[in-house]
Order: sequence, then structure tokens, then C-alpha cells
Amino acid sequence: MLFAAERLMTSCHLSIDLVIGDVAITQGKSYWACCVDPSSYLVKVGVGLESKLQEWFQVPQDVVSPRYDPDSGHDSGAEDTTVEAPPPYAFLTIGMGKILLSHGSALTSRDPNGCTVPLPPRIGICLDYEQGKVSFYDAVSFRELWECGVDCSGPVCPAFCFIGGGALHLQELVANKQERKLTIGNFAKLD
Repeated sequence: MLFAAERLMTSCHLSIDLVIGDVAITQGKSYWACCVDPSSYLVKVGVGLESKLQEWFQVPQDVVSPRYDPDSGHDSGAEDTTVEAPPPYAFLTIGMGKILLSHGSALTSRDPNGCTVPLPPRIGICLDYEQGKVSFYDAVSFRELWECGVDCSGPVCPAFCFIGGGALHLQELVANKQERKLTIGNFAKLD
């Protein structure tokens, strides 16, 4: 299921809910942590350009997928001359108590050695706006899980995608350090 989540989401009959952070990041380094309920069906945790995140969820998923850009079908070589821009969003995929990791290869590959690691108690997300990169950490051991580039040409927001229901605790790093429980889908909503 984790491998399928990174492929096209066409003909998906599950509920898909997107929660976008209410504060956009426009400079500096930002860090936050969250705890994903291990019984969640499928949760994506990450960041994205505010405009692209909203655009992604306004278009029906069976028409466009943010992870799939179809080939033009011709072999003119024009695709080879363009510089690959960083993606407008980056998500870590979590489900069934595991995290799907890329290790620099396509997330759609079925690596027999395994591309999953156990879900840590907390996941840390660090966005370096000026460098255009996001890093995901085991927020308990501070071991890096995955790092990738992300387009920071505009305001970038934290984002959480729930597929088929799930829950997470968002741990805000502010003076009062209050913890909020964010729940979507088949679980009860708690504040």
C-alpha cells in the first residue's frame, strides 16, 4: 500500500483530506514535530508551495496527480535540455506504523531490501527556505530519515494529507509548547 500511495492516485475511492498550515514560511529555517498515530491508514507529512498545494486539491485526482508528469510522447530530446526544477512540495509517506523512504531512487520502485523503516514516536520536519530543502528526522534520536529539495519561490506551508483517515499530534515549537491533536477521517476529532 505504501508503494501504491506514491504512484498515481487515480480512481481512488478513499477519502483524501489536506490540511495546510495557517502560517506560511517565507524565510529562514523552521522546525516542527508531529506524532502520527500508528493506526492511521495513510498520512503524508511535509511542506509545499502554498499556491500549488491549493491548486493540487482543487483539480480532481483522476485528472492530475502531483507525483506524475506524463511524457509528451515524442523523442525530440527537448526534455533533456531543461534543468530539473525542485518539486513544489515534498511529503514523507507514513502508513501501517512504517515510513516509506526514497534513498534517492524513485519511490515507486519495489526494492526487495525494503524502503521502509519503523515509525518513530515523533517526526521532525526542518525547512531551510533559503537553501530550498526540507529534512525529515526521527525527532527522538535526531537521526535524519530523508532530505530533498523543494521549490521555495513563494510562501511555503506545512501540509498534512490524510488518505482513508488518520490522526496526528502537532507539536508546535512556541513558548507555551502546547500540543494539539489533529484528527481527520474515521477518528473522533479532539482539540
